[in-house]
Amino acid sequence: MTVLYITGLSGSGTTTLLEELKHVGMETVDLDEGFTEQVPVAGGGYEWLLIEEKVTALLAAKRRTPLIMAGCCRNQGKFADQVDAVVLLRAKPDVMLKRVSERNTNPYGKTPEEREEILHNWEHVLPLLEKSADVIIDTDHLSPADVRSVIMHTFLPSS
Repeated sequence: MTVLYITGLSGSGTTTLLEELKHVGMETVDLDEGFTEQVPVAGGGYEWLLIEEKVTALLAAKRRTPLIMAGCCRNQGKFADQVDAVVLLRAKPDVMLKRVSERNTNPYGKTPEEREEILHNWEHVLPLLEKSADVIIDTDHLSPADVRSVIMHTFLPSS
């Protein structure tokens, strides 16, 4: 059964895509919800990492429908060989900042510090995500339904 890992920076459209796919009957898992933990980093602060045991159990579960999971953590590459494709959703910084400022489902991205972090991630994290992705979808000018359609036709043609 098809397993996709959708990744992208905040404001790129990953959560919206999961909702779109869920509405058409796909099994979706937002890995930010119960599959991540904050881990302290040297020099202060923290980072979010996938809880590897939980993701491994999710991937090992028997299923009759495709699984589409989404998240963006430094250790996500450990699961690349267990999924059919890693799909990166990408958007320009101004689009991402506009999206996070307008959304009401997630408070992240509202403060100047968080907006600065989004820009930092676009410059420093996005290139790493691009290198590890099997497919990159630019979401700047696509509606959520258009992104869903690309995923469905590319990876889930019989669904």
